[in-house]
Amino acid sequence: MNHIVVLGGSFDPVHSGHIAMADAARLAFPDGVIYWVPAGHAPHKLDQTPASASDRVCWLQLVLHNRDHEQLCQLEVNRPGPSFMVDTLLALKKDHPAARLTLLLGADSLEHLLSWSRLDQLFSLADFLFVPRPGFGATTLSRFRKGLDSATKHSFQANMLDMPEVDVSSTLIRERLANGQSIDGYLPVTVAKAIKSARAYTKP
Repeated sequence: MNHIVVLGGSFDPVHSGHIAMADAARLAFPDGVIYWVPAGHAPHKLDQTPASASDRVCWLQLVLHNRDHEQLCQLEVNRPGPSFMVDTLLALKKDHPAARLTLLLGADSLEHLLSWSRLDQLFSLADFLFVPRPGFGATTLSRFRKGLDSATKHSFQANMLDMPEVDVSSTLIRERLANGQSIDGYLPVTVAKAIKSARAYTKP
């Protein structure tokens, strides 16, 4: 395995935007393998009550069925306590020492990337590929890069993925479900059925 593209997120729930990101990454890196990494307890989201890890994993398994060169990585959901991406990358590097690691993120994550744990080590382990989100794009990345000190700027290898803006979010889907609104088109039919069956995100 020469190249691993790490698509991390809460996937709370997984939606069509995540799938579009993976599809674009597969076009950009046809020889790479995409690892979908659902977050455990993300430190910057400890104030939220997500769907259970088992539900989120189940929904991802539905998405990944018959998707070649993509697989589920449960390192973070199986890790006790707060989950840090740098630890996930270290584990992947240990298992695949010769592999190039690319971290695939929405460009909106640049707003809080400086707060991530062990940033210098994170930058040394992987290059970054950002997906445009409404209000966040190439200008956001340029501004972030300019704000880094010279040493960190040198280690931060990042580009924007050439694809349309991802204009759907898990937050939007949760809100629509809580309000009894349709989620058709926002996520795969199989996932929508599983969410409705579990009555996830609906008000008591």
